[in-house]
Amino acid sequence: MIVPISGIHRGVIAALEYAKSIAPHHVTAVYVNLDEESTQRLREKWQQWGSGVNLVVVASPYRSLLRPLLSYVDRVKRSSPGDVITIVLPEFVPAKWWQNLLHNQNTLFLKGALLFKRGVVVTNVPYHLEH
Repeated sequence: MIVPISGIHRGVIAALEYAKSIAPHHVTAVYVNLDEESTQRLREKWQQWGSGVNLVVVASPYRSLLRPLLSYVDRVKRSSPGDVITIVLPEFVPAKWWQNLLHNQNTLFLKGALLFKRGVVVTNVPYHLEH
């Protein structure tokens, strides 16, 4: 199971807990390194909040989120060609429907791109934002 993360927050914790409930020893969190300072802070927090989940940091020389994540999924798929890869996406559910325009943009793009990959299943874990 792969859980793409943008940091450590309640939505990510919920997605990690869900993934661990299904495959406790096969969960990997993937973070895209957009800048070294943020990545270093995340690594430090991960020691406390990562709860035993492996953290993989992928480089993004052009500050792109989508391409490095898709490349990582492709590498995992090539290393286990017969396996189905599950991607667990944290998804914010805002209090008002129109607020969704402000959230989940990267998640929607990632879901759309993963739809066309054979042997990849996408699961959303909603996290309801307070009013």
